[in-house]
This record gives sequence, structure tokens and C-alpha cells, in this order.
Amino acid sequence: MKIMLLSGGRSAEHDVSVQSTLFVRSVLEESGHEIVCVKISRDGQWFLDRSPITINAGHSVWKLFIDETEIEFDLIFPVLHGPWGEDGSIQGLCEIAGWPYTGADIMTSSLAMNKVTTKRLVSSEGIPVIPWKSFSQDSPPSMNELEPLRYPLFVKPARMGSSVGISKIDSPEQLQDALVLAFRYDSLILIENGLTNAREIEVALLSESGAVLSSVPGEIIPGLEWYDYTAKYECDDSKYFIPASLSDKMSTRIRNVAEKVFSLLEGSGFARADFLLTPNGEVYFNEINTIPGFTEISMFSKLWEASGKSSSEIMELILAEAMRKYSKP
Repeated sequence: MKIMLLSGGRSAEHDVSVQSTLFVRSVLEESGHEIVCVKISRDGQWFLDRSPITINAGHSVWKLFIDETEIEFDLIFPVLHGPWGEDGSIQGLCEIAGWPYTGADIMTSSLAMNKVTTKRLVSSEGIPVIPWKSFSQDSPPSMNELEPLRYPLFVKPARMGSSVGISKIDSPEQLQDALVLAFRYDSLILIENGLTNAREIEVALLSESGAVLSSVPGEIIPGLEWYDYTAKYECDDSKYFIPASLSDKMSTRIRNVAEKVFSLLEGSGFARADFLLTPNGEVYFNEINTIPGFTEISMFSKLWEASGKSSSEIMELILAEAMRKYSKP
């Protein structure tokens, strides 16, 4: 199969996307697929081997060209984290252009990317989430509005990933700087309680012919105070335990919730669901990522490896699900 990988992108997660694409490309090439690697610059331009790409939208299926030469491919594989890649934007382009693509569809991508809408949806189905409030840039929070919440607090952009723009604050005096940072990345933010001594548990997910598959849970122990961007990508002291040290009952419970969240979002393709587990056994859904980190050391890959599925097997399942979805009348 001839697969076009889309990497880079306009979001603050551009560099993470490039790293993920290197791994995806190597696995697909080892499996015998032909790869066309298109990099999207930070200002949105598309390039193949540094040559700019043009789009001809005058066909039922849009065509891509370098000069007069058409770029042929069977399938788009977006490896784009964050806005304009994971939020339904690129999925919408693929739908309009008539290009088959991997992963979640427009609606699932958009819902999952927005932490506020996701929390509202899962809460309506009785799935516990950490106490939180959301605010827009036009109506930032007052101290009175935050009174129901308890410090420490986490201030987050609602539609970003990789912990970009997130601050942990321990007092009201730190709020303003945290708001400035979060609003730099999004006009919608959420502020939520911090949990003392909570464990960070993650589950990888796949859809296969309408069924949802979940991996064994894994645990992250940050090498810093909390799992921020630096702890994720630049800290050698962060530790990963796969599978997580959980009872069979707790492991099954978390996996069932992960599958339920994925199904609520009408998930297709693949995803990673993140949870917080308190010392007294309370499980809180945190977020779900429809294009999770996809490097050799990423939790998504390692969780499936520990569940008995190699990276090449996972890629083939993702490709097969994309083609099955696209072949429907």
C-alpha cells in the first residue's frame, strides 16, 4: 500500500509530531509499505522533500502535485498532534477531498480534543472526573468562581496536548501567570483540582470491525513534580511501568471505563485514555487522545507490545480499519 504520512503541522506539538512520524514510517516500511512523507510547516505549507505541494480541487477526488507531477497514494495517515491535526480539521479536509485516512473521524476527533466537552459527555454517563470549571478568554475566572475547587489547581488549555500550556498552582497569587500561559494556546481553558498522591494510569485503544480493543494498563511516574512537557520528553528520570501494578479487578475496571469512553465518542481508529487513581481506589477519567504519541518509547506502542501485539500488527490493524471504514457505501 502507498501511504502518505502527514507530519509537523501548525500546532505547538509540531516537534512531537515529527518524532512520532519517524517511528511510524520505520514500522510501515519494514512491513513493505511504500511511504510518501509530507511535512506540514508551522505556517501550514505542505512539502515533499522540500518541494512545495499544490492541491487541485477540481476533481471528485482532489489531486496533489509537485509542479506538473501528481503525487499518488492510497491512504492518508495523519501523525499530527494537537490543533489542525487531532481536532477534526485534517479529518474534514480528507473527507472533502475524498482521501481515505486512518484514525478517528471528524466528530470523534473534535470531541476528544476538547477536554471540556469530553468531561461533560463522560460525566453525563456517570464516569467520575476530577472537579473542574471552564472559562473563556472573554470571561476569565474570578476568585469567587474558583472557591468550590481546592488547591493545588491545574490550569489547562482546553484543546491542546503534550501538557503544553499547563500550570500547576498552589495559591491564588500564581493564578494570573497561569491564565496568561493557558490563554496563549487556547481561548477556552479549564481549571481542575489536583489530587494528592494520585497514580497516572494509561490504556491504549483500537477499533476493529466495530469492536473496541483495550491494552493492559500502564503507569507513569514523572521524574519531576508532575507530568509536564519536560517530564514527558526531556527528563530521563520519568519511569514507566507496563503493565501497571494493579489487581486484576482494578485493571479490568479501568479498561472497561476506557472502552466505554471510546465508545461514547463513537471512536474509530486508535486512541489512548488517561486516568488518575487515588490511594483509596477512586478512578477518575482525565482525557483521551485520538492521535497519541507514536514513538518507539511512547506509551501507546509499549502498552500494545505488553498486550501481545507488535507495532507492525497494530499498524496493520489501523490500516485495515481505515480501509474498512472508507469502503462502506
